Parts: sequence; structure tokens; C-alpha cells
Amino acid sequence: MSQFSNQFRHWQQPQNYADLPLRGFFPYVMPLPLLSAAVDEAQNNIKAPRPLIFSTALAAIAVAVQGLFDVRKPNGQRVPLSLMLLTIANSGERKSTVENVFLGAIRDVQKQQNLIYQTALNEWKTELHIWETKKKAILKSIHKKAIQEEPSDDEDRRFKALESAKPTKPKQFKLLYEDATSEALFRGLHQDIPTAGLISSEGGGVLNGRALNDLSKQNALWSGDSITVDRISIESYVLADARLTVSIMAQESAFQNYMAQRGEQSRGSGLWARFLVCRPWSTQGSRFIENGTMSSDHCDKFAARLVELLQPNMALLKDPGREKGVINFSPEASERWLSIFNAIEVEIRPNGRFAGAGDHASKLADNIARVAALFHCFEGFEGDISLSTVNTAISLCFYYSDEFMKLFIPPPQEEVDANELYSWLQSQMTSRINIPKTHVQRFGPNKLRRKVHLNEGRLDRALEVLGQQGRIYFFQQDKTECISLIQPSLI
Repeated sequence: MSQFSNQFRHWQQPQNYADLPLRGFFPYVMPLPLLSAAVDEAQNNIKAPRPLIFSTALAAIAVAVQGLFDVRKPNGQRVPLSLMLLTIANSGERKSTVENVFLGAIRDVQKQQNLIYQTALNEWKTELHIWETKKKAILKSIHKKAIQEEPSDDEDRRFKALESAKPTKPKQFKLLYEDATSEALFRGLHQDIPTAGLISSEGGGVLNGRALNDLSKQNALWSGDSITVDRISIESYVLADARLTVSIMAQESAFQNYMAQRGEQSRGSGLWARFLVCRPWSTQGSRFIENGTMSSDHCDKFAARLVELLQPNMALLKDPGREKGVINFSPEASERWLSIFNAIEVEIRPNGRFAGAGDHASKLADNIARVAALFHCFEGFEGDISLSTVNTAISLCFYYSDEFMKLFIPPPQEEVDANELYSWLQSQMTSRINIPKTHVQRFGPNKLRRKVHLNEGRLDRALEVLGQQGRIYFFQQDKTECISLIQPSLI
């Protein structure tokens, strides 16, 4: 082996390479006392899919914490705690009920603050009217003296003093946006409070609306970068150090319509690569009432913790540029995060776990750091992020990662062909037990037939996949190669 090959081999296996979590498993047991108890209770009461419940709770935590803290990753980079979450669930999965449970506390605080805001707004309108009346009188006097060519020094001084005393419009404590345009969202982050959540339990409105139109700006906000908002009618402004969490729960049809219209653009921009995605199994048909007593103690504690975290957010009304706290990793957690980072990088290569999804893989370790910091802060853990907390974040984020791959990365052509062929074989089994391969070549799915020379070899590859999956077996019957389905009970 050449010296270059030896060097390449060493590079393929970094010393802190880690085994990745198994595919497809949602981590039901997590060492997060407050959060896990609330999710358990909500699942018992509402009977909605657990990933849907957990994602909603995680969105609420991110909205409450992102304006207060950042996380410093073990590589030294400091990043926001904002998240982007997508949950695909059809009608009847109780999305709105779950959202009301976990975001209700934020809405209640926002409603209380809005009453205070409305009172302050009415006072401001009165003061502004008085101010405008005085301004109009002074300008009238200046205008009159200018016509008469008389000095207006006194009026000039009064006008300058009045301009410096113009009443300031009060700021609104608005954290949650639903059916909002990107213009309204950015304006709120600029004028009111620099942290917000774009939240929708019926995400078709968000997907088809204009809030996600500014893809580059959405990406920049997730990264914590400044953005410039150019306006024609009013002065442009720079939005710096703002935080935005996005949580969309959408029906399958709404998401597919969005992807058909703007999916290529949004995926190409890197927007969806930042999302924690899930499409959980439906619980409909299994939502039995086990007893007549339902407790809300743990969800109430969850809400109380949110309210506690929302209090320092209110200080951002007066001091939007206030320095955020920084959450760090413990040495053990740092080592674990670095090993996962390198393991993810290795799997981006051809035939790796993230082949064809480098955009998603490049954001996965970042999301792990954010989720770990959110867990740490919400639970009120002391010190730096622990190894246990980062392991919990890794397990959860890899579940979301697997869901992303299933949703956004199309399966290989041979798997698509295999599934279509298997359906056709099942239809044939109603009239025969065994099917000659020649029969499949002549009468099978059109794109797999022998006469379609451009697709030469596709049938063999599809059959090979079905054989490897244990769904069919081959045998010889009178020198004829035949195919038979393995009954599901025997697989």
C-alpha cells in the first residue's frame, strides 16, 4: 500500500470516531425529570404521537430560552439556541390540543403583557397627539415670521427641544407569531423584542404564506447572523442578534403541495437542512381511555418553569441588546460531541449514512449542541452540560435525522422498483402460487419488462433487493426459474 493510501486510511478513522445511534428509534426514556414527566402526562391524557408532543414542548422551551442564552460548542463556536421544527401529522392527531398544553403558558403571559401594552399605547397616542399639536403651532409661527422676514430664534429653540422630547411608542411583548408575513415578523423583532417563535399547529398557512419567503434571511437568523431588511416605503434597518424559533405542524398534503411548488428552492437554500423533522405514526384507533382520572400536575410544573424563564425575557423590552449568557460543555460532554461530529463527517461519503444529504449532516452536530443546551437550561441543571445530557440530545437528534432522510432523500431506484414489483407480485398470487421469472419479464411492471432495453438489469436488481429483504425466494421448477412470496408470518 502506498504512503498516500496509508495516510488516507488514517484520515478515514479519526481517533475519536464514535458509533452512531441505531436508526429509527425515538428515545422514550430520557434523564430529564421535568420535561419527560410533562411529556409522559400529556401522552397519557391526549394520546397524541409522542414525537409530536415532544417537538411541541421543545419548541416552547426554545422560544423561552433563546433570547437569554447561547451555547459554546466544543469547537469554540458560539451559536444561538433557536430551533426549526417540522412535524407532519394529518387531521385528527390532536396537534392543536398538544400546542395549547405546552405553549399555553407563553400565550397567557403574552396576553397579560398585551393588556399592559394597550394601556401604554393609549397613553402614548394621547401624548403624541399633544406633541403633534404643539409642533404644528410652532411650525405655523416659524412660517409666519419667515414670510414677514422676522427672526424666529425662540421658535427654533422650542422646535428643537420639542423634537428631542417626542413620545416614544411603547414596545409590545410579542413572542409568538402565527399567520404573519416575513415583513411583520422582522419588524416585530426589530421594533419590539428581538426574540420570537413562528408557530403553527396548522402549518399550511405558514408554508403557503409569506413568512418563509425570505429563505436567506431565515437561514441567517438561525445562524445568529445580522440581516438587512430593505424597505421601499420606510427606512431600511439592520436586524442584529435576533433569535427566531420556527415550529410547523402540517398535514401531509399541505407539506407535499409546498414541496411541489417551492421545495427545490427551499431545499437548495439549506432551509430544511436546519429543521428537526418528524412524521410520527398515527395513534388513531388506539386512543383508549384507561381510567377516568387525568392529572395535569407535571404539565403545570412545565408551564411554571416556562413562566419563570419568560420573566427575564421582559427585560429585553428596555434593553434589547443585553448580553446573553453562555452555556458550555463539560470536558466529558465535549469529547463526546467532538466524536459524534467526526462520525457524522465520515458518514457523508458515498454509501454512508448521510450520502446525498451533506447539507443536513453539516447542521446535525450544531442542532445536537443546541438541544443539549436547551435541556440543560430548562431542567435547571448546574454547571456545564453533562455527558448524560449531550447523549440524550444525540439520541433525539438522530431520530429527527432519520426522519429527515426518509422524508427528503429519495430511496435508490432499485428500492422503488422493488416495492412496485412486490405489489404486482402480490396481485398475481391470487391466481397462482409460483410465478416464472419469464412471466414477470413479459407481463410485469412495464418499466421492468425485458423489451424495455433502456432499463436493462432493473428487474434483476429489484428481485435482488426483495430477496435480500426476505420478501421472496427463488427456486427451479422444471428448469424454469420461479419466484414465490414469503408469507408475512414467516418473515
